Amino acid sequence: MIKLSYFETFNAVMLSGSMTGAASLLHTSQPNVSRSISRLEKETGLKLFERVPGKLLPTADAIALFEEVQRSFVGLQRLTETAGRIQRSGSGMLRVGAVQALSLSLIPRAVKRFGDAFPEVRLSIQTSHSDVLSGWVREHTCDIAVISHPDGDDMLQREILYTADGVCIMHATHRLANKTVVTPEDLVGERLITFPQGDPPRAAMDRILLDAGVSVSAVIETSYSAITCSLVMQGAGVAVVNPHVAREYLHGSLIVRPFVPAPRHKAVMIFSKGKPLGRPVANFVEILKALVVEDRQQIATLLPARPELIQ
Repeated sequence: MIKLSYFETFNAVMLSGSMTGAASLLHTSQPNVSRSISRLEKETGLKLFERVPGKLLPTADAIALFEEVQRSFVGLQRLTETAGRIQRSGSGMLRVGAVQALSLSLIPRAVKRFGDAFPEVRLSIQTSHSDVLSGWVREHTCDIAVISHPDGDDMLQREILYTADGVCIMHATHRLANKTVVTPEDLVGERLITFPQGDPPRAAMDRILLDAGVSVSAVIETSYSAITCSLVMQGAGVAVVNPHVAREYLHGSLIVRPFVPAPRHKAVMIFSKGKPLGRPVANFVEILKALVVEDRQQIATLLPARPELIQ
């Protein structure tokens, strides 16, 4: 088989128009270029150049060969570029799942940052409840999912993205906005917006109120944190929510205060056990973690009385 280096030398001679010019392009000596061209002519049986004083004239065979070499080198360049893209970001599609609260908060920001850094990778974003997302990861419908309530399935690999104490949110004109820290006793007589009965966050909040001996009679129930925050912004009531979700609504009329004692919120990344993560997933995880660090710093500035609540 003819060495690729002979064709590289031939290409350089055709581009530069001389042996000396090719040597400069290839960072080698003129005798090395001359030897490579001679060997290429011998192994192909083609006469590639007419050597006249002061000139090197390509033959018709050389011109025909050069056209094919150019096509081959373009293909090789494309392969090299493709390999580089794969090395930087992976290839194909990244399929991400997340619970609704994060699909409207953390995930869109992560997708924007990921898309800017790795435009070659296509993305698919799905949202559902934690148990449904776990099934999608097991079935390889999602490459990664971020859930709130992981189960004990041995087929899943888990990594905690963050844990944080819930915070109390209210309209800027609400009486509780004047408090530094909100407690269960402060909720007496308030319209509390919370999760439906049976949801884990609702059970945690009910235990806190029960332990404090507080009864809240007027309750608005919704399964979606985005609706909760929107209701609070309308002055429909107060709520205790995940601070990473509340962060998206801290503009205008919504105020956040520490709530003590607070229900604990968790975000857990899940992957299919035994399946290599791949570069796109690893890059997306890195971006998620960076955003969480940024969010913690921002949330802490909004809770000057108790910055340790965000861990």
